[in-house]
Parts: sequence; structure tokens; C-alpha cells
Amino acid sequence: MNAEEETFNKLIEAIQKIGETGATIDELAEIVHLERHTLSKYLNRLRADGRLSYKQIGRAKVWFVSRAPLQSIFRLSEDEKTYTEKIFSRILTDIPEGFLVLDFDYNILFMNNYLIALYGDCIGQKYYHAIFDRPRESQNQSKIGIGIGAIIDGGLEEVESEAKDKEGRTLEIKARKAGNPDGSFSIIAIIRDISEKIRREERIENLSELHRLLGRSVNRSYTIDQLCASILENLHNVINYDMGDILIYNPEDNTLSSSAQIGYPGTEDLRTEEWKRNVATAAILQREPVFFKFLKHENKGISIKENELASSANNLAEEYNLQEMYVGPLKTKGEPHGALFILTRSGRMLSEEDRSLLEGVSEEIAGGIAKIKVEEELRLKVSAIELSFYPVIMADTEGKLRYVNPAFLQMWGYGSEKEVLGRPCTEFWELREEEEDEVAEAEDILTAVHEKGSWIGKLIGVRKDGSEFDARLSASLIIGTKGPLQFVAVVETLFCH
Repeated sequence: MNAEEETFNKLIEAIQKIGETGATIDELAEIVHLERHTLSKYLNRLRADGRLSYKQIGRAKVWFVSRAPLQSIFRLSEDEKTYTEKIFSRILTDIPEGFLVLDFDYNILFMNNYLIALYGDCIGQKYYHAIFDRPRESQNQSKIGIGIGAIIDGGLEEVESEAKDKEGRTLEIKARKAGNPDGSFSIIAIIRDISEKIRREERIENLSELHRLLGRSVNRSYTIDQLCASILENLHNVINYDMGDILIYNPEDNTLSSSAQIGYPGTEDLRTEEWKRNVATAAILQREPVFFKFLKHENKGISIKENELASSANNLAEEYNLQEMYVGPLKTKGEPHGALFILTRSGRMLSEEDRSLLEGVSEEIAGGIAKIKVEEELRLKVSAIELSFYPVIMADTEGKLRYVNPAFLQMWGYGSEKEVLGRPCTEFWELREEEEDEVAEAEDILTAVHEKGSWIGKLIGVRKDGSEFDARLSASLIIGTKGPLQFVAVVETLFCH
């Protein structure tokens, strides 16, 4: 240890011996036996290092050992600060995140403007009460990581954690132990309000889950009503709306009817249904969402500015005490399928993100409705084929059977589809002699259908028991976007041998 450092230590020990009232330069001169100008130089060096601070009493300075150097800097007036201290204090005071200094008993020694804006000036208060409003024994509780108490009580040098404050905000806290010149220690903490970040992350997770649920609803729903009810429920978990409704458009009679609802109180009357249909029709015709924001004026009821649908919308708003209404058209490839209603009561608002999400969801709902309509149409056609008196077969491009209806099984004498599916269709007939000039072999029927797109002719059906019957075969080739998909044929029985 050099002579200068020894002198520094003697000065600090002398101030501590004099006590909490502080030491004047004259009192120190008597103890360390230094000239006033030399003593003044050493004291100012220690102050510049943050190890000492002083208070101006009249023309005299009273010196103290700094227990919290940062606190000392911020307590100084602008005139008393050095240039470096001014820059440093301004940076810490105005940085866009919280800067906090605590002593070893959780007392707040300093907090910057970021934290003062959130909690007020809490200097001198207990950290766990001022920010979390809870007793000391529970202040270590945090969502992630270990709290500041682990530094004070557990001896750690540094911690990171997330915790909810008394206002429900999520705080990210990074704290570190800092030694003081008097041998004690302080806690320096950086605190950020990450509530918005957490909200965005949760929203992304919710949106991902919503789209997964929407996809599952589309795949698992067999009816439009089932699909709409499932979507309204899933959507309600992401957007906290009050009431939801999906109106389905029927192009055959040009009508709109409710397919699913959520949140409506009681039974709606005919007037309400008519109002909703008016708004839904407007959204469908203009092919873009209709959005209403209702304004309440004292003694004037609910009003809406500059919209031709004001009458219908206001009636609905008055009946349900609404604040906002979103009506999105449900359409795919220009074809209308209905409208999605999302309504919020007074005190709740839809964000721009919510409205953007609803627009995207509307497309998924419309796609799901279109899919179910196609599936319903296919089920009707399949039912008609199943009930047909004429045998119907479907085969792949290699001629292997992929489907036969009950009439085929009955005519050919088989008990179940398993006995015939996967077998070449040519195993079940032989060509009549008068057809051989045009088609040499039974297998060549497939070639003719492939080349010409269709084939009609007579053949001999061969049953399971080997018996035969005369029939007429009408076969066609089904073409998809990527080429031939399968053969479809209908068999007409002529007479049995």
C-alpha cells in the first residue's frame, strides 16, 4: 500500500471515529496532522472517487464517509457537482428504464425518473412495499429467477428475475451487489416494465393456438353450425369480446340466418334480427368490414357519425349498451358465405390488432364454410350413388377398383367391399363378340377410355360364382388439375344367362 492510499484510509477512519455528525477540515487536521491545503486536496480526491461526501453548512464543509456514493451525487445541487457528476446524474436520471439503489435493509436510496413516473418518489421507503406492496417475507417471490433478497439475505452477487408489481405490471429486474467505502454494500438494480412485451408474446402464442384450433375446427366439423360455434368459442379466448354471432348467407333464397351465437342475453326479438341482417348485408355488398364506434353523450343517448347504417346500428347499440361493433364479410373467391359479428359493451374496445385478426379469421371461417358446403354436396352425391339401383364402380388409372356401390356387390354376388377393392376391374367382365372389332380385349376398354375420355359398350359380367350376365358399361375418365384421376363407370343389366 503506497503512502497516498495510507493517507486516504487514515482520513476515512478519522471521519468514522468522529461519528455521524460528520467532521470539519479543522477536526481532521488535528487527527491526521496535515496542512489545510494538503488535506483539502486529499478530501476532494476521495470525494471524486465517491468515497466521501460533504454538506455545506454556512461557509464550512462537513465531511462524511459515503454509504451510498450514487445517492450522494444526486443529493448535491447542480452548482456542487463536478462536470462528470452532472453528466452521470443526468444519464441515470433520464435513461428510459428504471435505475434503483437500495441499502442492505431494502431502503430505497435513489430512484430515477422512470421509476418515479410509475410509483412516485419512494426514496426512504422499503423496496418491497413501495413497488410490490407486500411484506418483506414474501418479497423474494418472483415469476422467473431469484429476487433481490437473494443478494441481501443469500449472499449472491447478481440476480435476474421477473415479478408482478402492485399495479399488475410485469417487471424485469437485474440487480447487482456494490461495495461502499464504509464497508457496507448497496444494491444497484435495473428495472424495466416488460408488460407490453409479455402481452405481445402471449398474443403471438394465443394467435398460434387460435389458428391451430381454427384448423382443427374446420377439419373436425361436419356441419356449418358446428364449425361456427367452435370458432366463436375459440375466438373469444383470444379477443375479450362480449357478444359474437355468425350469420350464414343462403344464395338460393337470398337470406341471412344466424348459425351460432355467444354472449347474447336472452332471446332476441325480430327487430334485432332485422337490424343485424341490415348491417351484415351492407358488409357483404361492400366486400369489406363495417366498423362502428358508438359515442355516448349526456341526455342524447348513443350516436354514430356519418354512416348510412346509423339507424340499425344505434338500435342494436341501445339494446345491448354497445361501445363497438365489427362486422366482417365471409367470402372466398368472391363468393359470399355470410358475416361475422363481434360486439363489445361499454368499457371495452377492439384494438387495431384485434380488427386485423378478425379480418384474417373471417377468411378462414369462409374457407371452412365453403369446405363444408362442398363436403355436404359430396355426401349427398355419394348417398345418391349408394342408393342407386345401377351398379357404380370407380377405379384408379391402372384399373384397380377403389369404390363399388351396394348395387354392384348385389349384382356380382359379393358380400362386402373388401372382397373386390384393389382388384383389377377387368376380372369382373368379359367383352362381347360384337364389340371385339372396336376393342380387342377387355383390358383395352381402359385404354380407350384414357384416349377418348369415355367408352360405352356391351360386356359380359362374371359373378363370384362364375355365372354370367349381359350388361352395358358406360365409363368416363375424371380429369384433375394434374391430369387423369380415376375411371367412373355405371353398369346397366340387360339379361342373365
